[in-house]
Amino acid sequence: MASVSQGVTVTWGSVTLGEVVSVSVDGIAADTLEVTSRGQASRAKAFSAGDVDYGTVTCTVRGTAGMSSTNVGLTAALSIGGPGVSWSFSKAVFSSLGWSATVGELQTFSVSFKVGV
Repeated sequence: MASVSQGVTVTWGSVTLGEVVSVSVDGIAADTLEVTSRGQASRAKAFSAGDVDYGTVTCTVRGTAGMSSTNVGLTAALSIGGPGVSWSFSKAVFSSLGWSATVGELQTFSVSFKVGV
């Protein structure tokens, strides 16, 4: 039987997702706004940060903890921890849930969280 992905655990609300096979944090980005003054003599453009998108967290797990269609659309805190990694988000929407089963393999669940503040 497989073990958690290199010791990484994922917790959404009060539920620790079971047997993490993979987890990724993607799309953290900030919009940039050009704020260059017309009269600027150096001709170098100036930028400021705009809105921040905290991205999406996607997990593949083999445990059933928290893997319910009734969780889709709900919001809770999300944390990811393990050797050399720590992510914490105060608000994450359980945005999608998938399930698959293959002959000779364990069932897997795919879950995505849209992260916000």
